[in-house]
Amino acid sequence: MRAMRHEAPARRRRLRGFTFVELIIALAMGVLVLSAAIAYVIREMRTLAGSEIRQSLSRNARYIGSSLRHDVQRAGIEITSTTTFGTVAVWPGTFGDTVVILHVPYQPDVAPAHVIVPPFGIDNPLPPGGTCGARCVEVLKDDVEPLDLRVGDLARLQIPGTRHLILITELDEVTDTSVQISFTAADTIVRQPAGLEDGMLLDRFGTIIQKLELVAYYLDDQEQLMRAGRLKLDGSPEGHILAYGVERFDVKLVFADGDELETANSNDLDDSNDFDDIVAVKIAVTVKADAADPRVNEGEILRRQYEWTISPRNLRYEKFRI
Repeated sequence: MRAMRHEAPARRRRLRGFTFVELIIALAMGVLVLSAAIAYVIREMRTLAGSEIRQSLSRNARYIGSSLRHDVQRAGIEITSTTTFGTVAVWPGTFGDTVVILHVPYQPDVAPAHVIVPPFGIDNPLPPGGTCGARCVEVLKDDVEPLDLRVGDLARLQIPGTRHLILITELDEVTDTSVQISFTAADTIVRQPAGLEDGMLLDRFGTIIQKLELVAYYLDDQEQLMRAGRLKLDGSPEGHILAYGVERFDVKLVFADGDELETANSNDLDDSNDFDDIVAVKIAVTVKADAADPRVNEGEILRRQYEWTISPRNLRYEKFRI
């Protein structure tokens, strides 16, 4: 009996629950572990959200940079710049800069240079105007050099020593071997000399018309970077959205002497900032996220700045050739 009385308290001690102090300690430890776990999850969510936003900005910038490199590198293909006419032109705008790149297309061979059909006579240069009207030039076409021009195309009208742009508005087949090309009355196109308004007289033996390819980049009022591959008949670019969320688009021209300027100027006394002195294009953009995220950048919209310097091989070759 005495042995049984000694065993009862021991059994009760073994069967009793946690004390209040032990329970408080266990709850406190649980709260600490749970708080650490929640903090870890929040930190990881912020990291993942920030990483996704940064990667999105980086992808956007890479796409912009890749498109610019591809187009700017083609500047001057089969057409060299002169002091007054550039295959790369830049000017400041309301929302950002505009850059225009010109080159002769391959389709798959280089676009042919079409010679004019001069009127009867021996006078040279020809009287003011075109060969078939004030804004009309008749050119030859044959099986060897089929006419590759279409309404809305940009082309160069060139005589020895002078080059203008024309924007084609109409094509009329006169004979089996000639076509009349009509063009807009603009005296400038993409801020380059155009048409026949600037006293340009056609040369009976040395006038050509050749198709050009144009690419223009500019920023609109909705922070959209636009890319245009054609012009409307009023001379404005027919742009399509290349990228959203572009806050800044600044372009500078790099000249052979190392100067970085906002535009070329062939009318001043400085002969080192003409169009044929350009060797590179320096482009700076600021890209921003679509929206603010309270988990990223303290709730402020995330922005990143990117910069590229692109040196078209054709421009450097023409400038430094022996």
